Amino acid sequence: MGKTETADILVVGGGIFGLACAHACLDRGRRVTLIDAGLPGGGASGGPVGALSPHLPEKWNEKKAAQVRVLAEAEAWWCRIAALAGRDPGYARVGRYIPLTSEAARARAEEQARDAERFWPAPFRWSLEPGDALPFAAPHGAVFETLSARIDPPRAIEALAAALAARGGTILPNRAVHAVTEDRAETEDGPIAARAILLAPGAGAGPLAAPFLGAGPFQTVKGQAARVRPRKPLPAPLVYADGLYVVPHADGTVGIGATSENGYADPLTTDAQLDTLLARAEALLPGLAGATVERRWAGLRPRGPRPEPMLGRLPGTGTLFLAAGAFRTGFGMAPLVGRILASLITGGAEPIPPGFTIAEHMERFAAQRPRQPRRRETD
Repeated sequence: MGKTETADILVVGGGIFGLACAHACLDRGRRVTLIDAGLPGGGASGGPVGALSPHLPEKWNEKKAAQVRVLAEAEAWWCRIAALAGRDPGYARVGRYIPLTSEAARARAEEQARDAERFWPAPFRWSLEPGDALPFAAPHGAVFETLSARIDPPRAIEALAAALAARGGTILPNRAVHAVTEDRAETEDGPIAARAILLAPGAGAGPLAAPFLGAGPFQTVKGQAARVRPRKPLPAPLVYADGLYVVPHADGTVGIGATSENGYADPLTTDAQLDTLLARAEALLPGLAGATVERRWAGLRPRGPRPEPMLGRLPGTGTLFLAAGAFRTGFGMAPLVGRILASLITGGAEPIPPGFTIAEHMERFAAQRPRQPRRRETD
């Protein structure tokens, strides 16, 4: 057993949530140590796609409002990280096309445009474009919205880690945490005592949080994606069609993804499902014909019982906190998640949006679990 190390705030996990929370804690004047079982971004946060897009502007609620606010603030947030790190995270607000597949879809998009005008902040808009001038076939036209942005995930993680080090944060890579208790994390190289511990280990959240939640409520959903290099650079806007994202990046490559697989034999290998995704992307955007596949990627994305992130103080504890369940929204929601957790840890009052609390997740989890049949008592 190694000698006990000490930390002020210990962040477990070097993915997008852990890094964003670490920066937010530094903003509140705390000292931060970040520990990861591998290297920062080694899990789902290191994927190749990088789409930051809002929910549809319909059936408006506070969850959608919170997402729009954080996406609107993203440019300033990432510009600050770039300045602190001295490197480009690959962020650009480029907008998004959504091809419309029918006249009914076009009518619905017109209603959504009115909702966006009502609920989205200026200058962001949701408008309908004719199909004759688009880089894809769109006989019914397409939506173009100006809130969406791209991020280059591996470069963004590198920038966040470099900025954390530049600000005086400590990063402990290749060091797994096996268990946590109040004020203490057990690692393979000995314990670390901390005034507060934040669990943000992505797909590894379940085993660490389960003793405090009374169950392991997380799923790990496999995703497959790719980074390709077309013969000629594609126009900058993202394109989204029926679950498929095509994200042109500044270096001329294009992120394509992603599958969503609840059942899988191997979490880290790609297969014919990715080939199908690439074929769909080429059929959508002819400019991808003949593109060179530079990276095939598969990884596990953590999902809680609800689609929102799962945030808060772990039940029955005073110094253990959780930021988990990023699933598909990690980069888009990270600045808000960081502020919320830093506020909780330091006694602030940043509100948690509806659907994001641990209690709401566990309530959904309890409702989803199959009930055990009652045993009949016999004499």
